[in-house]
Amino acid sequence: MRRTAALVALLIAVLAPTSAGAQQHYYYLNPGQLDLSLLLPPPPDVASAQSQADEAEVAAVLAARTHTQVFQAQEESVRTVFFYAPAIGQEFTAARLPVTAHFFARVGSDVKNLIDGAKAYWNRPRPGATQSKRGSYPSGHAAFAAASAILLAQLVPAKRDAVFTQARTFAEDRIILGRHYPSDIASGWTAGTLAAYVMMQDQGFNHDFAQAQAELRRAGF
Repeated sequence: MRRTAALVALLIAVLAPTSAGAQQHYYYLNPGQLDLSLLLPPPPDVASAQSQADEAEVAAVLAARTHTQVFQAQEESVRTVFFYAPAIGQEFTAARLPVTAHFFARVGSDVKNLIDGAKAYWNRPRPGATQSKRGSYPSGHAAFAAASAILLAQLVPAKRDAVFTQARTFAEDRIILGRHYPSDIASGWTAGTLAAYVMMQDQGFNHDFAQAQAELRRAGF
């Protein structure tokens, strides 16, 4: 599983922009159609009751988490569609499904670019003393979880319930790791849902989706 995650992470890196100053490239999304600064609510104001509730929930989760939970959340934090292997089957790997891997790497790249713009717009600090060059709001992991779950559930409909259960765990693990607030997760999930819907209107997306679907069927999924 670690080898698969490393392979897909490398593929995502190859597909992603080469420098922070480089113009973002989108495969299936037209960012002009999806302005998250208009479609998402702003993060809670620091002095608001919602912000205090966010802080309290993160503190409670961190106090109750176990070493096993932290280790597992860290091990499964790579944004690759193959984190769904426990839900789909252990044969669900990048090595066996290169077309599917390439398709979801492009989806992941588009979602990351979209979320990076929203993070820069709101620039919400991470929980506690967590240091990061990128803001906390909205969660990119939650956005990828939502978008990938929506698409994978269509590709392997028999596993729909298991896919969405695992996607929610993947997103909520970011709270266990102290990387995000609950409101980051909720807005990230909304952003990923919107991204999946817009991508599904793209001709290139539909071509690549069909190719991935054919590969999965040939592999017996």
